[in-house]
Amino acid sequence: MNRLDIPGRTLPHEVDILVKELAIEPSDNLRVVNSQSVWVAAVKLMLRYYATMGDYVADMNAYVSDAVNRRAQLVCFPAYTGLLPAGVQTRGWEAFAACLRPQANTGAPDPARVTAALARLSDSLFDAYYNTMSALAGRHKVYIMAGSTLYFEENELRHRAFLFSHHGELVGTQDKLSLNSLELELQIESGSELKTFDTPLGPLSILIGEDNGYFELGRIAKSLGARILLNPTLYTGRYTSVESAMGVNMRAQESGVYAVQSPLVGDLGMGFSLGGPACVYAPYSLLRNKSGIVEQTDSLPMPELACARLNLDRLERLQNPYTDDVNPDLMPKYVDYL
Repeated sequence: MNRLDIPGRTLPHEVDILVKELAIEPSDNLRVVNSQSVWVAAVKLMLRYYATMGDYVADMNAYVSDAVNRRAQLVCFPAYTGLLPAGVQTRGWEAFAACLRPQANTGAPDPARVTAALARLSDSLFDAYYNTMSALAGRHKVYIMAGSTLYFEENELRHRAFLFSHHGELVGTQDKLSLNSLELELQIESGSELKTFDTPLGPLSILIGEDNGYFELGRIAKSLGARILLNPTLYTGRYTSVESAMGVNMRAQESGVYAVQSPLVGDLGMGFSLGGPACVYAPYSLLRNKSGIVEQTDSLPMPELACARLNLDRLERLQNPYTDDVNPDLMPKYVDYL
């Protein structure tokens, strides 16, 4: 019978030792910060097993290094990135994956088994994830939106995303606001506030997973000053244009902001596969092709990055085609004061 092998708590100095072994050269990507040239990278993260904690740290570093080499100043990871350290022990991951497999009678995982597994693994997974992302941000000297994770805080299960500065310090956290049916059954505590984080790269907001499907959240973020929406997410099954039309791309169009979509992809025996592209979106009117897509990977289950340069100043000059397109010859015929 499989059991959940619980790795020990991973302390910050232990991660620091592993990171130092990688001989990372700090980047100068943030030496000059210009609102007309903000470089972002969306990570399409591949599910995999890790033989050791060192393998996990090295794999996360490979994504960040690739992004930094492409001039990224902000690197965005997917939803549930924080659960991947479970793969440090294959037996532990197999048992955890078994908890996530859909039941024959309901087509969904057993909430009681998932909650029990998370309760036992929460502290060790969180330590490994948090300390790794903090160390990589500080070592590479870039901002990292570390995706999200599930963990217990004072006996309440949270789905939370983390943003780290180029000093490795925590800038802030965002809890998921719109819970899906499984998250409700897991009794995850939903967030009560959408936050905006002021950074040298511009104001950012984070929409986790299905939060990307609500226009109200995009508009709230815009009203709070956000210019870039970060969407750590995942998609089960085949990714189609429907997902794009209902996701963070539409929030970019409605609210006149940029958006970054980072998906988790792959299949590790959980009974379903994950797919979808990493994307960077912009309002249609800013692009010649009017697609809304600045940069996009394919949807295949393989590790990739979508990197792009954003000009935040152009957002201030956006035109609304319904109110800003004025015909001076036509208007006087229908508007008296003209």
